[in-house]
Amino acid sequence: MTSIRAKIIEGKYPLNSKLPSEPKLQEEYGVSRVTVRLAVDGLVRDGLVERVQGKGSFVRKPSRVSRLVRETTVESFSQVAKESGFVPTTRVLKVEKVAVDEKLKGNLETDSKEALHTVRLRYLDDDPIFYESNYYPLPRFESLPDYDLTGSLYAIFSNHFGIEKLASDNTTLSIKTADVETASMLNRSVGFPLFYLVTQIFDENDQVVQYGEHLIASDRYQFKI
Repeated sequence: MTSIRAKIIEGKYPLNSKLPSEPKLQEEYGVSRVTVRLAVDGLVRDGLVERVQGKGSFVRKPSRVSRLVRETTVESFSQVAKESGFVPTTRVLKVEKVAVDEKLKGNLETDSKEALHTVRLRYLDDDPIFYESNYYPLPRFESLPDYDLTGSLYAIFSNHFGIEKLASDNTTLSIKTADVETASMLNRSVGFPLFYLVTQIFDENDQVVQYGEHLIASDRYQFKI
């Protein structure tokens, strides 16, 4: 039931207004009471709705919106998060070699048949906000798994691969909504709006360092244009 969320975002349910009762929402959307309750539960978890005992459910502004990481450059997520007053942490979910298809071959600008693939989950103050799937050309980054991947990858590039500057990045940004798997991973509700960020990052010699596809919780991340 993303339509309740949409009405909140569009202002049809204004800030601090009271949502219709569960029976009225049930009638309006033609769904069961359980479905209505689950939908409102998701909005409560995301900070868009507050339940007040004996009074009902009210539209609220998420308390976390005022604390944002304000960077879209290729600077380290960890560094930017710390400078913004957060405690960043990272959980490495996957490190593997994968076969290179035509799309990945073009994105990495490589003739190799394999690439290194890493998947990490990034946290701000223990809140999972950033699902990060990155690919690296081989054999150049063969030894990347030997280093601590819970910190800044850009520091590893600088300290161990002689990369002095990440000169440019081709970035596309769009919006997706969380499916069941992503919602569970990012601790958001199904249908929650996510930034979908695709990046192609180069070193100072215009060689591809990294190709990435990222899903980011929109309530904790802001982009500068």
